[in-house]
Amino acid sequence: MISWRDLPRLKTQSSFGSCNGGWAYDAYPDLEPLNAKSNINIANISGPAVITNFHSTQHFISHDKLSSHERKALAARGIILEIYYNDSKTPSVMVPLGDFFADGCNGKAMHFTTPFVEKAPESYNCFIPMPFEGSARVMLRNDTPYNFANYSFVEFEKLPTWDKDLGYFHATWKRFAFQLHGKTDEHFFHIDGCGHLIGRAWSVCTDEPLFNGFSFVMEGNNEVRIDGSENPVADYLGTEDSFGFSWGFQKPFAGVYNGINFIQNETPSMLSIYRFHGANAIRFNSSFDLRVDWSHEFKNNKDFQKRLEDIYNQGNGWIDYATTYYWYQKEIGFQHEPLLPLDERVKEFLKSNKHY
Repeated sequence: MISWRDLPRLKTQSSFGSCNGGWAYDAYPDLEPLNAKSNINIANISGPAVITNFHSTQHFISHDKLSSHERKALAARGIILEIYYNDSKTPSVMVPLGDFFADGCNGKAMHFTTPFVEKAPESYNCFIPMPFEGSARVMLRNDTPYNFANYSFVEFEKLPTWDKDLGYFHATWKRFAFQLHGKTDEHFFHIDGCGHLIGRAWSVCTDEPLFNGFSFVMEGNNEVRIDGSENPVADYLGTEDSFGFSWGFQKPFAGVYNGINFIQNETPSMLSIYRFHGANAIRFNSSFDLRVDWSHEFKNNKDFQKRLEDIYNQGNGWIDYATTYYWYQKEIGFQHEPLLPLDERVKEFLKSNKHY
């Protein structure tokens, strides 16, 4: 399976094309608008071909009774991007639009650009090549009760023949919360198949005062296991290090391959981070697995461990993750986690910590 960086070489004369969606005005009055509770097709392309760009507006919703925060959250997590290959009924990509573009914490991320995705002024752009043999359908789904103003387009190139070594692009999203304690060893993500991981984007939120500034939260070992290995093939000593940073998440940074595009260290602590792999894609033949293990941390700090145990026993210590993963694999489709109901999806915290 070739790397994403080799795909731009797959070019032929007069093979470029594009598809429009969402803006049912001006030259294209027959396009489907992104109205409440509706699905719209942005592109339906016959292959073999490769999608080279997906562009979408950061959606505008006009409603007098909604705050700016509510509008931003609904636009970020109420609109779902889905991509289907070869007439499959199962999407290979199913991610809330904001999270797909690493616009974390309900759309709070600053503008940034990478060779993979970017948040530009009032728009999103994806430059990840997405090759397919038979067909590709790119769709937006509006799960909200509001109409959105949208313009999206897909650019693609036709391929003269299909190369069986090309992988299909996938992306998935999961939001979950758990009580973090001194023995936490949490499973985060698993893939069965042959492919390579090219990136991940996480939003992390907590209003637990003990975790102010992501103290202890950042310390969990990020353990990568490949092809069923018993021991990690990569064991990053802390989430901040695995995303390319040190000594915590101190200030915003928009890098080419890794970034902190939103950070609020004071309680409530909120964080949006991304890391992409170019030449160092993580390749697997049969499976990929990621765990985060806190059970080795702060063992000699008995006072902290006692405080951690106390808040756990009080029903607190909750930490909230919204995670997006990007990868290629030979197989089409993926068993995505069921999406949370809309009201849960757009909450600032899935589980708030209550201290009396």
